[in-house]
Amino acid sequence: MARPTRVATLSLQVADELQSRIVGGQWPVGTKIPTEYELMDALGVSRSTIREAVRSLVHARLLEARAGDGTYVRSSSALEHPLVDRIARAQSREVMEVRAMLEQRLVRLAAARATPEGVERLRAAADEAVTILGAADSFEQAASAMTAFHVALGELAENPLLSELHRNLETVPVNRPRVAEWDDSVVARVRAQIVEVIDAIGSGEPDHAEQVVRRLQQSALPLLDQHDQPEI
Repeated sequence: MARPTRVATLSLQVADELQSRIVGGQWPVGTKIPTEYELMDALGVSRSTIREAVRSLVHARLLEARAGDGTYVRSSSALEHPLVDRIARAQSREVMEVRAMLEQRLVRLAAARATPEGVERLRAAADEAVTILGAADSFEQAASAMTAFHVALGELAENPLLSELHRNLETVPVNRPRVAEWDDSVVARVRAQIVEVIDAIGSGEPDHAEQVVRRLQQSALPLLDQHDQPEI
């Protein structure tokens, strides 16, 4: 770990360092983080600084303190819980419109910044996601199946914040078809649409990529509940 600079906001720097380990996957969700003494040694700061930094991440619901056991990673996104809390108070139309706009922007940026290697990683992530999607028996499984694909898309777009916002919205079960209705034809349609999006991104033409996504978003509306559908 990099040792933070000693300034007045040292505990905030330590919290940022710990958060980067969580977001970067060094400490996956469900794992126990190092002890206070281990963190003190690694970062070269006092116990009170470590405690204050950890406390702030517990408050943000990234970490969970378990009495007599230690501190565990609760979430890999500082946006997840506040965003879900806010979404719970929103209309489904609002969620879908925001999600559609974020996706359109992501593919524009990805098309402008994509490399051949990045496009191939995106194809591999898409293949894995669709395979998992085809075997999903719950919304949670189906949503998590797309996470790796959206991570790869975010890497191409070179905007982690935009990607994180989109992924968090993608996990919210708003106006989604019941998993029981996702037969082979639906999965095949999803696969074909994803391939079309990746091809559009690989073209290196942002306008074309966005147009493809907008058209596919509109064509997907019949799969959704018939109430409160947005124009996207």
